[in-house]
Amino acid sequence: MDFYIPTLLDIDLIKSAMRGNEKLTCEMSPANIILWARYYRTQIAFWNGEIVFRSEWDNGKVSYSCNILNAKKPRELFDRLIAFAKEEGHTFCMHCMVAQEMDMIDSWYPGCYQICYNRDISDYIYLREKLASLSGKKLHGKRNHIHRFEEQNPDWRYETITEENTAECERMAMQWCMKNCMGEMENIEYEKIDESKLVVYALRNREIFGMTGGALRVAGNIVAITLGEPLTEDTFVVHFEKAFSEIQGAYPMINREFVRNELSGYVYVNREEDMGLPGLRKAKLSYRPDILLEKGVITAC
Repeated sequence: MDFYIPTLLDIDLIKSAMRGNEKLTCEMSPANIILWARYYRTQIAFWNGEIVFRSEWDNGKVSYSCNILNAKKPRELFDRLIAFAKEEGHTFCMHCMVAQEMDMIDSWYPGCYQICYNRDISDYIYLREKLASLSGKKLHGKRNHIHRFEEQNPDWRYETITEENTAECERMAMQWCMKNCMGEMENIEYEKIDESKLVVYALRNREIFGMTGGALRVAGNIVAITLGEPLTEDTFVVHFEKAFSEIQGAYPMINREFVRNELSGYVYVNREEDMGLPGLRKAKLSYRPDILLEKGVITAC
């Protein structure tokens, strides 16, 4: 297999290889693969029409990943990765794997492999209808934040991101970065700078990626944006969501309005992982996920 770093020129190949995907992990989305490839040192290759990933971790360890769940010949694909890792001198390891895939592997090779789950990378998946209505006692706080937003910003309106407002959305993303890139002790949070650059890149190439976006406008200015893409036939994945925190209720409002206006054809919304960040975990849990999708690393016993 010939691995290389994917670029926007590979988008059609990636989409073709991932057609019919049913794996709900946020990594199994074409735009996500290209946008984060360099950041996570991820390369791709194709084998028998399937897309395969190879990543280098901070400790120098190499790990592979693929979609065994929907592969045409799943066992052959798994065996090829084992053989390839051996040829390359790598200790066999596969990441971003789900329980159904582990069950398949264990049925082929009982007791030979194990999976270790990482709570920090579990995906938060919600019923679209729940995010659109925010009904029920448990989401009462979200509705209160939205009511406050509406009271304080009576001229607000929601917009689909189009060619006409893309430049404004790009400026908002960079303004958000300038407001939020300074951490404790005045340390620069370079991860937020990198992410903001990716947001701008995604906005500029939105149509090529096949992404859909939404924005909130208050007093003539864009104050919140969100952007994502289809993951499976019935699930949409939200990759980016940015709002000015000083505007109370902007985050729950862009979340609700985007789901209401753009995602009526989907059953589920994947809002990705929390990366172990306490604040992000609290925010994602506050929406009461319907599925907390575990992902893990598979190694030989």
